[in-house]
Formats: sequence, C-alpha cells, structure tokens
Amino acid sequence: MRTLYILLMAILGLSLFVLECPGVELNSRYATITYQDPRALKKFNSKLYMGTLRAMVKRQGPDTIEQEVVAKINVIVERAMGVLDMYPPQLKFYIVIEPDEEAVQKHFQRLYKIDVNYIAFYSPGKNRVFYSADNGRLRVVAHEIGHVIVENYFKVSPPQKIHEVLAQYAEKHIND
Repeated sequence: MRTLYILLMAILGLSLFVLECPGVELNSRYATITYQDPRALKKFNSKLYMGTLRAMVKRQGPDTIEQEVVAKINVIVERAMGVLDMYPPQLKFYIVIEPDEEAVQKHFQRLYKIDVNYIAFYSPGKNRVFYSADNGRLRVVAHEIGHVIVENYFKVSPPQKIHEVLAQYAEKHIND
C-alpha cells in the first residue's frame, strides 16, 4: 500500500511538472518567446507578414523558423520604439505563443477572472504578451508591443485610454 501511495504521488508530481513546463524558449534582444507546439510557432511565423519591414528581417539572415521569428520580433520592437519615439532602457519582456484564441482567452481568465474574446493581450503585471498563432498579424503584434513599450517607458503607467491610443498609433504606423 505504501509503495502504491509513493508511486501515485510521483506520477502526480511528474504530471504537474509537465503541465507547468514552459515549453520551448527563444531569446531575442528584447523578448523571451515561449511556445509549446512547434506547429503554433510555424503558423505564427507564416501569419506574421512583415510587408515593407521584410528587408530588415532578411538583413538579420534567419535560417530557421525560430531565427526568423526572433528576427521579426526584434524588427517590430525597434520599429515600434521609433514610431512612438520611446526607447525604454534595457527593455526585456516575455511573449507566449498559443495555438489558438481559446488558449489566449484562458490565460486572461486565469489572470484576471474575466471572460473575454481577445486574440492577444499584454499583461503589465507579468510583463508578458500572449498571442494566438491564428492571429499573428503584424498589426496585432505591433499593437501589443506598443503596450509593452509604453508600460516600460513611463515610471508611472499612463491611464488605460492613453495606453490604448499609443498602442493603436504603433499598430497603425508600423509600416510607415
């Protein structure tokens, strides 16, 4: 009986470890990017069409999907900082790429106890952006990174409406 109990506890402990495992981590100049499923990263990358910023990504010479995502995030962060004319010192934040909107919404519900229909969101308290691989479009990514930049630039966070206006500005002008 004691052996069964120990075995059961070991299995439970291992399953909790697997559930809490952060998955794969990629590091860019500005962000630690995590994802569980390589298919989600591939989908996110394919949806993240860079438009006129594509040449800046190619200069970084990515060879793999992982390197390409890192290069794209670096370019978007640098471009968004230029658009907003805000350069937070030593900017570091986290990105979580989920396979679909439902997973993103579950994160929001777990953090804030509110049901939403968001496809992406930024959590200032965690300094973490959650993206759905289904919606990894440039403007969505730029919008959330706009929130990151604004939050990390000011010593006191601006009001929510100002935050939103600045993130929308970064989104709208990312390809200028």
